[in-house]
Amino acid sequence: MIRIDNLYPLYFLDNYDFPSPYENFSEGLVGASPDLHPQRLLNGYSQGFFPWYQVEDDKTFHWYQLDNRMILYTNKVTRTKNLNKKLRSKNWDFSINQNFEEVIKNCANIKRPAHMGDGTWISDDFIKAYTNLHNLGYALSVEAYYQDELVGGFYGVAIGKYFSGESMFAKKSDASKLALIYFCDLCQENKIEWIDCQSGSEHLIRMGAEIIEKNKYLEMLQIAVKG
Repeated sequence: MIRIDNLYPLYFLDNYDFPSPYENFSEGLVGASPDLHPQRLLNGYSQGFFPWYQVEDDKTFHWYQLDNRMILYTNKVTRTKNLNKKLRSKNWDFSINQNFEEVIKNCANIKRPAHMGDGTWISDDFIKAYTNLHNLGYALSVEAYYQDELVGGFYGVAIGKYFSGESMFAKKSDASKLALIYFCDLCQENKIEWIDCQSGSEHLIRMGAEIIEKNKYLEMLQIAVKG
């Protein structure tokens, strides 16, 4: 790990170590790494760091640690009568880890924000890295099927009783909402109290997610990753 900016904490993460997560990072940017090795991913997520996108000109990966974090308490996920009705419908089915590669590929089709350039932020390197992490047992997918067709879901990183959601997709109305409710129910059964939503979105806020300060988040994280 080499500090490359004397004014703001900015690092080149050339080994598997990370700086203190309690540092104040300019706009949340910690630095860049040359790859997404499984050990780097596990070390990073265990301390609240996450890679967001790949810099195409130099093939490095940017890592972030946000001052404010969006989380979803699994017992506070938003439910409506309409969503509950769909959950009970025989047309809908849900599963865990039955179609990881298809889920992440569908998520890769989502357009990223304009400031990140055209196309998706989930590059082929991301797909390869997280599929590898999945094969090692540290990344999982949640699938939503309508009449046996994969129409929604999401994937993320799981360490102990900690889950960090990475990306979700929906080809049919409410598919990602239903997958999230299904997963929150499973989390409660396994005493997983909250889900890391990272920077979050209006969609997740409507589903009950909320913002907490970094120090509180890091305290909760330390407990969760120990299982």
